[in-house]
Amino acid sequence: MIRVNFVRLLAVFACAALVVTGCAAIPTSGPVGTSAPDNTRPDAIDYAFDPAGPEEDAEPEDIISGFITAGLSPADDYDTARQFLAPQLSRSWLATARTFVYEDRPNIASNVGAGSYSLEFAIVAEIDAFGRMTRHEQPRIETVEVTLQEIDGQWRIADLPDGTMVEESDFDAVFASYPLYFYDPTYTYAVPDYRWYATRQSLAATLVTALLAGPSPYLENAVVNAFPEGSALARNSVPVEAQQATVDLTEQVFEDAPDLRRQRMKQQLELTLRGINRISSVVMTLNQTPVSIGDQSGEFRTVSAAPSVGDTQIAIADDQLVFYQGGGVLAIGNLQDISAYGPRDPAMSPAGQDYDNQYSFLNRDRTQMVMVVGGEAEPAVTGQRLVRPSIDVHGWHWTVDSATGEVTVVRAPVDGTVHDKASRTIASDWLDDLTVTSFRVSLDGTRAVVVTNDGAESEVLIVGLVRDSNGVPRGFTEPVALQASVPASKAVWDSASSVIVYDESDDESVSAERLDLDGGSDLFTPLLGMTNFASGPGNRIIYAETPDGVYSRVSSVWKKQDGEASDLAYPG
Repeated sequence: MIRVNFVRLLAVFACAALVVTGCAAIPTSGPVGTSAPDNTRPDAIDYAFDPAGPEEDAEPEDIISGFITAGLSPADDYDTARQFLAPQLSRSWLATARTFVYEDRPNIASNVGAGSYSLEFAIVAEIDAFGRMTRHEQPRIETVEVTLQEIDGQWRIADLPDGTMVEESDFDAVFASYPLYFYDPTYTYAVPDYRWYATRQSLAATLVTALLAGPSPYLENAVVNAFPEGSALARNSVPVEAQQATVDLTEQVFEDAPDLRRQRMKQQLELTLRGINRISSVVMTLNQTPVSIGDQSGEFRTVSAAPSVGDTQIAIADDQLVFYQGGGVLAIGNLQDISAYGPRDPAMSPAGQDYDNQYSFLNRDRTQMVMVVGGEAEPAVTGQRLVRPSIDVHGWHWTVDSATGEVTVVRAPVDGTVHDKASRTIASDWLDDLTVTSFRVSLDGTRAVVVTNDGAESEVLIVGLVRDSNGVPRGFTEPVALQASVPASKAVWDSASSVIVYDESDDESVSAERLDLDGGSDLFTPLLGMTNFASGPGNRIIYAETPDGVYSRVSSVWKKQDGEASDLAYPG
């Protein structure tokens, strides 16, 4: 086997092929998928790649490199890339079947057989046909076999796997993340499911197709889709006129679908397609005729893609539960004295739910979770080393025994007392041999952010929460990992699509990091010592605690607060 070093031909081709129609540049550093988040994305890139087709009498290595570079342009269904392929392969090649994102300088190896080559890539991420990205902490070597043949005296690629290959430094110029939206089981919240696609004219159809196919595995059985299984577009296009998208669907979608379900379908499409900045409304059609969705049902709820919690936090002061708001401490009325417990790490139920004004906290040595309902406090969970409680929108109080990995949930009836509470443990085999240091449920109640440690390193995980039809927790989905650049032992939800992680310390400099679910991140200015961190959905003020007191984040600066309290937490 003769090995030929793949010199920077790709960079040369890409630079020559970039036609700027706005002010844009290809990123030259930073991990894959870390562009600044944006609520709306264009449906066609502001800069267009216009790579050249194959040159006459080009050598096989040039054909291969030219094909890879042409894969940066999805225009006309990757027409330029297809010019490097033999006619039969050009017709059958599926460009969007998968995308490898690789580090620079892959190698081309010429094999013994004529026209046979092996391409060796260091893969840092992969994207499947539905836009789901899998990142690799360490590059994984992937070999792609390619066969070329001469056609009328010109080399063309006759055989290679479906899909494209994109260099990491080019990725953010070609791909962007887009949220698909599904519902929580009560149809009260919109839950984002981020996908990555090359920006192109057919993007609206791509997003709708992915939405109809359903959520990512980590959200399966945790969220619901208003569209029935097997739903499909009648044709692979979603035309947009006067900012209105027309989604023509097959008859199966509307069979036996009452008006309420159709209204939820329409809202789900609008939430998803508003990620494209030319679309503000959606009409669903059957055989290109608008489908009636009837008058708005009394059961229909307008959901927000960015739900928020109240700005009042729960905290501890003088061994009592208190409210913390705007740097001030407020007493909570009609609560029994809890000082004997030595309370710490409190949680508060989200406002506006059936389970308003409920609280939980841990005792001094974290061996009990104490539940507060109607002003009365009573131990609800006993363990060896419990993590801070989290209360979901269904009234369930969650905690995990970090020593055993056992997950316990407790709830009192809506009209009951703390003495009427019932508890259950949730199977959590995926936590075997791991130490859980943090567990917080999202505002929508469909997911949890979990920080674990295997004795050597920590990991930040997002896991779906599986419930029965009554909202009772029954299990977990397969978790997915987020990549943090800082040590992490704790995590809080910052929004429906981001979390903040940090590592507790009394005396070391600590930087918290915001992790977006689409892979973006943002490091915060460090503080000397960090013992607690509070953030919540809805652009709430971010607070950090050190042994010196409470600080609020103003822009990128930490400002000392006057209120004397500790263990702050937003509802949830």
